[in-house]
Amino acid sequence: MNRSQYHALLKAIKEDPANLAKFRARFKNVYPFSDAIFKILMVNENDSTRLVKFLNAMMGFEGKNRIKEFHFAREELPGILNNKTTIFDIIGTNQNDEPILIEVQQTDSDFFMDRLLYYTSRVITNQVKKSESYELPHIYVLSILTCNQFELEPETYFHHVNLTKNGEPYYPKLDFYFIEVEKFLANDAHIPETEKERSQRAEMLRFFGDIIYERASHKQFFDEDFCKKLSKDVSLKHYEDELFLRQVDGMTDLLYEKETAFRKGEKAGIARGTVAGALSKAREMAKEMRDEGISMDFIIRSSGLSEAEIRKL
Repeated sequence: MNRSQYHALLKAIKEDPANLAKFRARFKNVYPFSDAIFKILMVNENDSTRLVKFLNAMMGFEGKNRIKEFHFAREELPGILNNKTTIFDIIGTNQNDEPILIEVQQTDSDFFMDRLLYYTSRVITNQVKKSESYELPHIYVLSILTCNQFELEPETYFHHVNLTKNGEPYYPKLDFYFIEVEKFLANDAHIPETEKERSQRAEMLRFFGDIIYERASHKQFFDEDFCKKLSKDVSLKHYEDELFLRQVDGMTDLLYEKETAFRKGEKAGIARGTVAGALSKAREMAKEMRDEGISMDFIIRSSGLSEAEIRKL
């Protein structure tokens, strides 16, 4: 089940929870990179082994830099005065008490970096208490992007960002790591087998691609036990409609995504291509919902397409 199909599932269950049975008949796995599902898969207060393996692979940590432990922290930092409350997807510290912030970004947004910097600043300000020095620990931020956030770099899916001065490293204790999942999977599909990237990051992303597109897993290079257990936990049969109903209200409406894409396209001078991509997504989702037997009125409201357009798909 890919991201568009997962959105169709949420919309269908909002209309009628009984629609879950239709999706279970068609799909084996749930989409692993929705906020709620990702937390279920990765957060275990008694055993952080899976998350530690995920973090080391995604951020490329090896040798002495590898994370050995992850201690979960409170996910919510209440707002002060009129400031926004900050709710993290996952936050904790490693064996050196260095904070690690993990965020899953579902939609393209003009204010994506603003939000991430705001969240990170809340973590930073929580590190120093009264009467203590301003010495900060190393802080790591991992952002899993399910959308194409860096459109001007079509061949690059992994981005490591830190503070530099005149092109040279300046402040070594703040690192951002961005992983564009769908960009990697799309590019990797066209690379000859002998030329594919063989990092643990790439192999783990290929494994998640096998889950998303429900195909037989390739030879596992990084961790057979990890793959075996996670393959079991993503089974759609383990998840009930109550979980999906809780996600519906927080899900970005498709029409809003189209409007955001149009604004971004206008600013970049490529509105035509951006809107075309958004309309393509709308048509894809509408076709999936139609094929699942969802009512035409609901599909029209959700996609912004006309009935005639939907029937031609």
